[in-house]
Formats: sequence, C-alpha cells, structure tokens
Amino acid sequence: MSPTCCAPAFFPAVRSAHISRRAGTLFASHLLLVAVFIAFTSQFLPALPAPTPLTVTGNVPAGVATQPYSTTFKASGGTAPYTYNQSHLPKGITINHSTGAIAGTCITPGQYTFTIYAADSSGKHGNAQFTLTLNQPPVSISLAPGTLTMPSQGTQQFLATVLNATNPAVTWKLSGGGTLSASGSYSAPKVTSNTTVKITATSVADTTKSATSTITVTNTTVPPVALEVAFPPNYPSQPYYADVQKYLLNNPTVSGTTMSLQWGSADLGPGASPQYDFSSFDAVIAPWIGAGKKVNIVVWAVSDTSSNTATPQYVWDNLGASNITTCGGQKIPNYFQSAFQVPYQAFMAQVVKHYAGNGSIGYIRVGLGRGGESLPGKGFGTDPCTNTFVNSWGWTVTTWINYINAMMNYESTLNSSKQLMVGISSVGGPTLPEAEAATAVSVKSGFGSQGMEASDLVTYPHCSSDWCALFDQYTGSVPLELQTVALSSPADAPPVGSLVKLLPFAVTHHVTILELYCNDWLLAFDPNYPGYSTYGAAYATALKTAAQGK
Repeated sequence: MSPTCCAPAFFPAVRSAHISRRAGTLFASHLLLVAVFIAFTSQFLPALPAPTPLTVTGNVPAGVATQPYSTTFKASGGTAPYTYNQSHLPKGITINHSTGAIAGTCITPGQYTFTIYAADSSGKHGNAQFTLTLNQPPVSISLAPGTLTMPSQGTQQFLATVLNATNPAVTWKLSGGGTLSASGSYSAPKVTSNTTVKITATSVADTTKSATSTITVTNTTVPPVALEVAFPPNYPSQPYYADVQKYLLNNPTVSGTTMSLQWGSADLGPGASPQYDFSSFDAVIAPWIGAGKKVNIVVWAVSDTSSNTATPQYVWDNLGASNITTCGGQKIPNYFQSAFQVPYQAFMAQVVKHYAGNGSIGYIRVGLGRGGESLPGKGFGTDPCTNTFVNSWGWTVTTWINYINAMMNYESTLNSSKQLMVGISSVGGPTLPEAEAATAVSVKSGFGSQGMEASDLVTYPHCSSDWCALFDQYTGSVPLELQTVALSSPADAPPVGSLVKLLPFAVTHHVTILELYCNDWLLAFDPNYPGYSTYGAAYATALKTAAQGK
C-alpha cells in the first residue's frame, strides 16, 4: 500500500485541533480587551455613592437618682416612620420603640454610657452613643403624723424618716407645751383651751433639712371608750389591705389597732447577735403610728392559728419531747417548765424595754396560754391533750392559777411605763377568771375577755368568762377590754350577733377598750364591702355612738 493512502484521514484531525486552538486564543484575546476597556473607562466614570446612615440626636441632661427621668432621641435622614432600640440604659429606664423617648427611675447614682439605635421604613440604620449622669439625690426628711389633734395630757409617738443619707438620726425640737423625748415621743400638757404645739425633726446628716408637725391639744379628755381595729391586714398581698388603708387608717372613729407580736419572730435565740430584733414588727405598726393612732400589742407565746410559729425553736429544743403535746392539731409547750417560763419572761422584759419610750403604744397584753389569752390550748378540756396536761404535767385549776399569778407578778416587777393587760379565760369554771381579775387589779394590770357574744345579753350577769360581773365589780380600777369571740353577723345570727345590739350592751357594762375585727369595721365604712348598702349605716352609727361612751 502506498504511504500516501492514509493522508485523507490524518489531515482533517490536525485541522480540527488547529481551529480549536485558534478559537480559544481569540476568546482569551477578547476577554483581555474587555478587561482593558473596563480598566481604562473606569478611570473616567464617577463612583457610586455609599448608603447614608441615619442620624440619631438627643439632649441628655443630668438627672437625679431615685427621681423620675425622661428625654427623647430623634432619627433623621431617612423615611418615616422610625423605630428605636437601645443597649446599656441604666436599670429602671426603658425606651419607647415608636417615639425614641426614654423614661423611668434609676435608684443608683453614676455615669451611664448607652447607645440608641434607629431604623427607618426603607431599611436604613443608624446609631449614636450618649452618656447620662445621675447625681446623688439630696437628703430629705418627713415627719408623721404631719398634723394631729390630741386630747389634753395625751401621748403620741412621732416618726421621722430620713432618705438619701447613711445616717438616719434626727434631733428633735418642741415649740409649745408638753414634753418631747429623744426618740420623738410627745406627752401633751394639761390644757383648759385649745393649744397649738409644733414639733420639728432635723436631719443630723444635713442640718439644713427638717420637717415640722403641727399639733392641736384640746381641752377634751381621752375618749371614754377606745375602739380598735383588731388584727388588720398588714401587707398589700392580703385581702382588704387597700380598703383598710383608705377607709380605716385615718378614720376618726378608729382609736387605733391591736396587733399580735409573735415571740419567735423577734427572739432569734441565744446564739444570735442581737438576740432580740423588733424591726419587722416596728415596720408593720409604723403606718398606724404615722396616722396618729394607738397600737396595742398582744404578745403570742403560742400562735392563735392552726400552726404554732410563735414559740422559738430553741425553746422547743430545750423542752424536749416529754414537754410537748398537741392540742387541736397544734404543738403546745408545757407552760409549767422553766425551759418555757425563763426565756419567755426574758422576752417580756425586752418588749417592755423596747416600747417604753413609744408614746403611741396603748397597752401590752402578754398571752399566758394560746394566743393572747390564758387558755392552755385549742379544745382544752375535750381534746386528748387534756390528759397530757392533767396526768403528765400536773394541771389543775389551782396549779394553772398559780402559774398565771406568778407570770403576772413577774410582769409587775418590770415597772412598765405602758399599761399591761391580761386576757381572762373560763377554763375550769368561774374560779379562774375571778382569780385572774383579782390578781390583775392588785398589780394595776388591766384585764379583758376575747369571748363577747350574743348570748351575753341573755345570761347577764354571768357572761362568757364572767366578764360582765367582773367589769361591774372592777369598773374604774383598771382598763377593761373586750373582743368579740368571732366576726359579727349584721343579720344577728349567732354566736356574735349584730354589733348594733352588742356594742351598747358592752358600753353600758363599763368596757373601756373595744377591739373589733377588721371586717366589721369595713362593713361600716367601706362602700365596696359586701353588705355595706344594707347594714353599713347602722353599723357606722353604732360604732360612732360607742366611741362616745353611749
């Protein structure tokens, strides 16, 4: 075969490869020309503008910590509406996302750097940083009550509150008659006509700051019957707290309040320093004192509730299991044991000492049994705990009377500047209340019953705990106190019935202190309380009349 016979098949392949290489070279050349053109022409084209951010502006004047603060920031350079946000604003100050306003109260002085962010409706954004200075608030002082009308020779505790100072102390000044203690306890003079007195408290931390109360001392005497609100709610979370503040705290018919002081709440035990701390209870009674009302203190060694939180734990520990029983489901101590009596007497002494100079304390009633009374325990006499008292602890009417008398005699040695009281009880028959009343009068202690009820009107002169006969016997000797056994019934249902009937009966039989449950007061004076529209007017009239000793 001739060597040239294969030429026709070889040359087409060589040509195709040559064409492909040429096409690739041309394409690369074109790309190079385009790049050169773009590079060359870009030197003469204007640059595209970058997006303009929003501008955020605002005036940030200095403020004062603890006082409300507000200012407003504005965004511009975009399309409304704008939305706002923030980072690192002082605690207590928040932003309005629609208006850019910030507002609130920060309690801590200092300099705060924060950022305000803004966005417009087209998606533009902007931010700016600001610094807010919150200065130390000035010292301020308030005095309560601010104005007061009080009877000739009356007493009143004044409360000075200093804010924004590490030293809360004040100095006191009296302009007018009477005496004023270093703690703000005022005793009015005996007057024959209305007399104006001024009391001024000045801050020790800043002597340019002071507050003054104006007192009108009248030639009237202390009302013949003091009407007290018994055990009102003391915290906003409790039912009817706001109603009590609105309708009772400053009610002229209300002389004051009666509140329980639980032993275990203020006695923290021998290992604590200090062992006795009354600050929590003092805070509870402060609003009533600030309103110019009296506060009666009922000391509980055993709670008048289903559980017993009043007896301190260290007392339980010292008593041991053999000296603890259960009455009505509640832990009860052996009152006869020194492990109970000695620390309880020490607590009594601390209570008397702590409140000695407080002109707003009316009386101190020391509970010698359950609650503020002298009954050993709930259901005593029928409850199985009675067997423990009688068979294990030696309880008889005589031994119980001896215990009550010994505790009252100890109280008398404290030389209390405040009136002391005891709650009488009919456990074991009439012998006990008669003995309690006789001992109370002998040591100048008042006495009273917490069992007044509708049946007393029928059984007179032998009322519950024999209070009717005892009040008749000792009228004028010592203060005489009454509480109803339960909430009253305006429809006159037992056991208490209606106060419209019961209050005149109590006044007729020489009561000097009437302690009525908070709900009974609200029925008389709170338009929102259930039953007010039906019974409120009659109850209000009965209360006002009783306060006048009628």
